[in-house]
Parts: sequence; structure tokens; C-alpha cells
Amino acid sequence: MDRAPRRGATQVTQAFSLYPTPAGGAPRVLILFSDTGGGHRAAARALTDALKLLDPTCIVTVADPLIGQGPAIVRRLASLYSPVIRRSRAAWGAVYHSSNTQPTFAAIRAVFGPGVRKAVQRLLTQHDPDVVLSVHPLLNHIAHQAIRKSGRPRALMTVITDLVDFHRGWTFSQADLVVAPTEGARKVALRRRVPADRVKLLGLPVDLRFRPPAPGEKQALRRRFGLDEHRFTVLVMGGAAGVGPLAAQVRSLVLDAHPWQLVVVCGRNEKLRRRLADQEAATPMLVLGFVDYMPELMRACDLVVTKAGPGAIAEALATGLPLVITGFLPGQESPNVDFVVESRIGAFAPKESDLLDEVRVMAEGGPTWREMSAKAEDMAHPYASSDIARECLLLAARYRASVQASR
Repeated sequence: MDRAPRRGATQVTQAFSLYPTPAGGAPRVLILFSDTGGGHRAAARALTDALKLLDPTCIVTVADPLIGQGPAIVRRLASLYSPVIRRSRAAWGAVYHSSNTQPTFAAIRAVFGPGVRKAVQRLLTQHDPDVVLSVHPLLNHIAHQAIRKSGRPRALMTVITDLVDFHRGWTFSQADLVVAPTEGARKVALRRRVPADRVKLLGLPVDLRFRPPAPGEKQALRRRFGLDEHRFTVLVMGGAAGVGPLAAQVRSLVLDAHPWQLVVVCGRNEKLRRRLADQEAATPMLVLGFVDYMPELMRACDLVVTKAGPGAIAEALATGLPLVITGFLPGQESPNVDFVVESRIGAFAPKESDLLDEVRVMAEGGPTWREMSAKAEDMAHPYASSDIARECLLLAARYRASVQASR
């Protein structure tokens, strides 16, 4: 993976801090996430990198108080998320919608909250953060309770990692700041009575390496990956777990000869990778497993085919790529389909025949693809991670100052 630009940026920033170290020492940030889907971990990682770039003295701790440090029953229930969405998306939709009511959500907090709150309290005692930054909807209310019991002022910041509509757990009106990824999400937060001065539209945090390719970079990356540098290139993804009908989608795109080439990322699904590697293909295809150079792969491509995960959509936008959405997880992802289609940054193709038609139109490189590409760049928040990190550091300085003043 080409990490040279990233290291160079870090070295430049380390020469001077954009944010003076607050009185009393380096700023401390505790990021709370949970491994219920790869998007939360990716957001936490992107924010960690952005905080360290803006202020290398910042002490960042990333913790999972649900699966990592939570009570056994909470760890067990939270760890069921991935198996459930793999085996029955309809079952997950039922769980999501039933928990997304005020009485049910209050009952969940009452039953499971105390054990998780103790885990968060231990983290506060151990790391003494100035800001608690949550990127998971089940941790906001609990983090606030733990902060109140911690004995000193700390900021609570919520970064919503769903795109448009989302679980009510995200919108906690007593948070110091709620970061919305889209205008639609900002309006939902306001409708749920989060004060307007506590909601900021900053985008969804993604790795800062996701950006449009520089002149000539797309062709250079294709040569590096062994691809035809002049052929329209389609990136097909199944997420980190390689779930969904990826095999059927790929088969529809490569069985006959077409003027495009495919890059298929199977994630950690090694069985699927081997199966696709053996797939008969009349269209050129590169099959990969789990990769940690997705920004470079996206910059080598012209189109992304994926399910309606918010992270994948935000990464494609940051790279300036149109999308073809092939499916969605009932609940938090279903509004993302309308967002992509209505914003004219992509299309919805739930069937293999629809997918083939959409890719065929895009691969012509005509007005449809060009207009969607331009719209994707216009709607992107490629520096969302930096903007969010800046707000976090400002909160840290404010709360650290209040602690110093009280002494």
C-alpha cells in the first residue's frame, strides 16, 4: 500500500500543532465505538488519524464498551449482529424497528445500561479524557450518565455514522455537539429536538486518503494493479465480511465479453474469493480478498457497485465515483437507496439483470456517468474527518480550561 503521502503529511504537522496544547497538558479524547458492523470501527480509525494530524500531542483512546469491555450478556448480544445480518436481514429489520421506539429504547437502556455504564466509567477513570466522542447509537445516553458520575466536566460529542435517517439512539439532546453527515440527517436531528446550535453538518468521517485521483494517477494505479489502464473499471464490493449475492452479481458482469473490467473485493470471505477466482470470465476481472488499500483501488476505478452501507457511499463520494446500489440492510440502510437515486449520484439495481443494464449505460462514459461523477464530487465531504477533529479539539480545550479555572 502506498502510504508515503500520508506519512509526509504527518511529519509536516508534527513540526507545529494547529491547536495549541491546552493548559494542563495534552488534550485527551476517548472514542467509543462497537464492532457491530465495520463502519463504526472505520469512523473511529479515521477520526483518530485526523486528530493526530491536527495535534500530534493529542492522546486518543479507542474503546468498545459493548463487545470489548461490556458485561458478558451485552457482549454476547452485540456480537450477534454480524451473524444475524448474514443469515436473515429481515430478522435484523424487525429488531431494528422494534428497538427504534421511545419505550423500547428506554427499556433496553434500563436493562443493559448499568453494566455498560460501569465499563465506560472505568475508561473515564483510567484515561481521564476531556472529550468522549461516540460513533455508536447505543453509547450516547450511557456515556452522558458516566460523565455525570465522573466528578469533573467533560464534553460529549456524537458523530452520526448513518447517512439520512437513523436510530433514535443517535440523537441525544444533551450532547455538546451532534455531527450530522447530510442535510437530511441534520433535519432529522432537529426534528428529534436536538438544539440547532448543537448540530453541525460536517459529513461522515472517512479515511483522508479517499480523494479524487490526481491527473494521470488513475492510469498509474491501474498499471500497478495489473489492469488495463484504458478500460472502464468497475469496483464490486461485498463489505469487510464479503456478504450478499456477490457471486451472482459478478457472474452477470463477466460471463459474456464486455468493454469494461472488474475489480472484486471479497473481504474476509476466503471461500467466496476462491470461488470467484475460478469463475469463467469473458470480461477481465481482478479478484481480491480483504485489502487495506481501498482508497487506492477506488482511485483506479470509474464506478462502485455495492450495498447501501453509509461508509461505502461516503468513500465513493469522497473519491468522486458514481454508485450502483445492489441491496440494503433493512432499517438504517434503506433510506440510503433513495438518497443515492434522488441525489443523482447513482442508481439502484436489486436484480442481476438491472445491474448489467446500469453498468452498460455507465461504461459508455457518456452524459449519465459524467453528470453522476460531477454530482458525487459536489456532494462529497472529503475533509469531514479533519473538520470533526477540529471541533473535537476545540471542545477539549474549552473543557480543559474549565477544569483549570475551577482549581
